[in-house]
Amino acid sequence: MRFLIIEDQKDVRNLMDAFLNEFGTSDMAEDGIEGLSAVLKSIEDENPYDAIFLDIMMPKLEGQQVLQKVRKAEEVKDIQPPDNVKIIMVSALGDSENVMEAFKSQADAYLVKPVMRDKLITTMKKAGLTLPA
Repeated sequence: MRFLIIEDQKDVRNLMDAFLNEFGTSDMAEDGIEGLSAVLKSIEDENPYDAIFLDIMMPKLEGQQVLQKVRKAEEVKDIQPPDNVKIIMVSALGDSENVMEAFKSQADAYLVKPVMRDKLITTMKKAGLTLPA
């Protein structure tokens, strides 16, 4: 599987990369603009990511905005479920307002920090990713 981790905290990016290593390869972006650019390029190249792990609170472009722009780009290219990228929001913000906004914008799952391996794997399965046993 191919993942994109969009997270401004380097230690969190590296931790998630280490957890995801057993399932595939990860690209990383440290802000919303860099991450959105990587996603749009993957769609344009017809080599989309299987999943995006998207932080909400980031510099330059917040995660909720990135989520909406990714879904809009998929809509323009007529990429519909189940063929669209699985987007898992990752945030310290576990309040119902942020969670509901993410799902309203078509997030597939929501992971509240701190990121732990077991919680990450459970969230990936909830998002509909098929993981090896």
